[in-house]
Amino acid sequence: MQTEEMRSIKIDVNLNAMMKNFGEVFSGERIWIRELLQNARRAGASRINIHTDRSDPNYFRIDDNGSGISDFQSLLTLGRSGWEPEIIERENPFGMGFYAALYAAVTVEIRSRGQRAVLHSGRILSGEPITLQPCEIQSGTSIILHLKKSIVDAKREEQIRELKRYLEQTVCGFPIPVYLNTESLCRPYALDVWKGLRFDLPDGVALVELNPEFDSTTKGVTFLQGLVISSAMDGLRTWPNFSRSGMRVYMHLHGDRWRVRVPDRDRLYQSNDTGEGIRALQDKVVKAAANHIKASGEAQKYFECLLDWGCYEVIRDLPIPVSRWSQLIAPMHLSHYEGENQENSFGAPVEIPTVNTELRFLKEGSSLYPADDTLDHLYAMYAFGLPILDTWSDPDHWFSKSPFGEETEAFYKREVSASVQKSDIVAEGAWWGRKVVVCKRFSLTLEGYGTKEVTEDAFLNDTFWVIDRPLHFDYPIDQAFYFQTEGEDFDGSGFDAAMENFRANLAIIKGDPAALIASALREYTEALDGGQFVVEVKEGEIQIRELPTNQ
Repeated sequence: MQTEEMRSIKIDVNLNAMMKNFGEVFSGERIWIRELLQNARRAGASRINIHTDRSDPNYFRIDDNGSGISDFQSLLTLGRSGWEPEIIERENPFGMGFYAALYAAVTVEIRSRGQRAVLHSGRILSGEPITLQPCEIQSGTSIILHLKKSIVDAKREEQIRELKRYLEQTVCGFPIPVYLNTESLCRPYALDVWKGLRFDLPDGVALVELNPEFDSTTKGVTFLQGLVISSAMDGLRTWPNFSRSGMRVYMHLHGDRWRVRVPDRDRLYQSNDTGEGIRALQDKVVKAAANHIKASGEAQKYFECLLDWGCYEVIRDLPIPVSRWSQLIAPMHLSHYEGENQENSFGAPVEIPTVNTELRFLKEGSSLYPADDTLDHLYAMYAFGLPILDTWSDPDHWFSKSPFGEETEAFYKREVSASVQKSDIVAEGAWWGRKVVVCKRFSLTLEGYGTKEVTEDAFLNDTFWVIDRPLHFDYPIDQAFYFQTEGEDFDGSGFDAAMENFRANLAIIKGDPAALIASALREYTEALDGGQFVVEVKEGEIQIRELPTNQ
């Protein structure tokens, strides 16, 4: 029996195919600009000059005054960066970045340390060798690219302006001054330029703007090695984002502590360790900002921000700002109320309780929405003028320990009742199965809070309490009835018809047929289209008779 010959295998490379397709791994068309800027920075440059040619939109030259290129071969050797060991240790260059420039250009000309190389991309990528030539440049590096297409897609007169805008976005946090055609580019978030608040942390440097007007959508910028990094995970957010409400952060991550995605190096390598590191750094930024605010005596100004950050210890002994207190200023009895209508029912309380007062108040972390089982209590909140605190979870704060603060869940369990003296009753009746009491005044009793006299219409305990006065439009009948159908918006026409019916019933209950006639006349006038009619009351019944047109 013949035995199968044992064979060995090893890694091999189809160099021609790899070099042909290698450009596809560079996802960004402009990534080569970032790579050239990084190379100048690593070479110790203190100034970078970029030049364009108005007559040639594909011309791009970048000069720097760094240490220059000692080994041109390292530019073309994959995986060999050619940098000093300390730079390799600190920044982990991959030795692939220069290829981004080769794939973006037709030709690349390099001048440095007295040597010149002209690289024709197609030839050099197919393996054709080149010969170095002498040149006059002894210090720094000059690289000229003739691009395959213009760096910006715009009309000729707008190209320089668009290029400047793009470059300023790219170098806004870059540590080295960059010039475009001798004009300095703005670098507002560079460490050497920033004059504002700065926190030096173990994993990065946070440049911070504080403003209580910044909302939760505030976006900052995160930099690594001086260039912007981000991840459009949902098309809207950037990651990592260290900003918060009231705080905008421009974070410079320390290059030796974070891994980036290859080859573009424009995003962090996402892993559990990276995520935990970012969260820990975010917490440190928040803590540093909170300590600064506290030390500067501005904790009251940033109360809402500190609350949003969870920094309760900074605001624990501060008086709660007026913005967190509210009071029902209108009887929020409409069961069909939506958010925009509900907001109109709230206002600032007349008196705000403090740690030293005994004024009762309610604690409510979310909005108060009317429902069948809460209508009476919501009216009681309004009638008694109870302050309502939009609260939060901090058991050590004074309001959490105050015996005069009550959770709304407990408040809803209190008994609410209404009563009236016989001498104050004008008439009684019913409408759609609900009791109607027409009176001069009635009493509202809230268990644990006392009794209050009420002289306005209300719907309480399934009873319409109507204060005796001339008929008007705004009756609280919608406290008991939604006047809406399932899945549809509020039915205004049904509501108006019910209001007419309610006013007519009140006229009958009060024994005021004149008020009923006034209500009925409108309907018959429209029906008769200008005709004449007579309204008569006989033995308690109303009769309407049309008159002949010749009378």
